[in-house]
Amino acid sequence: MKKTKVGIIFGSRSVEHEISVITAYQVIEAIDREKYEPIPIYITKDGKWMLGPCNIEAFKKEIPNREIIFPPIPKAGLIKKGVFHKRIDIDIAFPLVHGTYGEDGTLQGLLELADIPYVGSSVLGSSLCMDKIASKRIFKSLGFPIVDWLCFERGEKGIIEDIEKNLSYPVIVKPSNLGSSIGVNTSSNKDELSFALDVCFEYSQKAIVEKALSSFSEINCAILGEREVIPSLCEEVIKEDKFLTYSEKYRKGKGMKGISRKIPAEISDELTKKIQNMAIGAFKACSLSGIARIDFLLKDNEIYINEINTIPGSLSFYLFKPLGIEFKELITRLIELGFEAYNEKKKTKFSYELSIF
Repeated sequence: MKKTKVGIIFGSRSVEHEISVITAYQVIEAIDREKYEPIPIYITKDGKWMLGPCNIEAFKKEIPNREIIFPPIPKAGLIKKGVFHKRIDIDIAFPLVHGTYGEDGTLQGLLELADIPYVGSSVLGSSLCMDKIASKRIFKSLGFPIVDWLCFERGEKGIIEDIEKNLSYPVIVKPSNLGSSIGVNTSSNKDELSFALDVCFEYSQKAIVEKALSSFSEINCAILGEREVIPSLCEEVIKEDKFLTYSEKYRKGKGMKGISRKIPAEISDELTKKIQNMAIGAFKACSLSGIARIDFLLKDNEIYINEINTIPGSLSFYLFKPLGIEFKELITRLIELGFEAYNEKKKTKFSYELSIF
């Protein structure tokens, strides 16, 4: 049986570059090799594309000397640079670039132009969920409860005064379009707020400032599917006493595998159903596909929707494992959903014949 060639695209010009490498090799290790041939496609920090090896140890040693390739070209796929310009065919792409130039819809747009099927949400869905400001506006339009928040652009005047007038300390300052806690700081006074805004605007043109809740729980729910969707169990994240930075999460072994979770979350059946329904509503409203994790905050039995994490920021395999869906099967389902989404798009006309010249 001919194996489906899956282009695993990772790395790229993103401050989350290293975590993208880890995610990619988790998928490569777990993918069903009887059905699929993984083709690692690594994008360097300066934007060069190259073929990577199929294990992370070889990646660490060999990547400086790997062959350079051209990004996807419409109807031609991937092409090796060199005298003969050898073509590299892939049947479907699995975008695993975290953050900028990947999770934000830009890579999906490139794949659309090249007419290559891909796993996960569309350009629109990926872009909406990467932008915390845009997604919060959608949540508000749906009538979902959200914590008090404000947004600002780099260079805007009177930001601190506006925050102090409309929100009370402590507040959380976040870049509008990044994940993994990069550029995120909690502020309890004016000096800390000034510092937090300076840091935030180093990473993003826009900042979102939220009222920081105290004594709350983090409840997450993932959604899997295309038109027909299924919710995962809800999880409760067991937090440490302090906010975890990117470095603490990934360099010191905290976060990811190091985070403690209760699955299922110790909440009522009624609240579980409410969260799952809100998660499904947000998933559909944002035109999502494949898989996404929707994060909520729970305080005094009141639930607030916080943000959505699409592929690859959330593969959320651990939330579906209790439902009998192992990581290998989840990857298979995501690839199949990618083909379904591509075939559905093919039913749409993209050309109209009109004699005007």
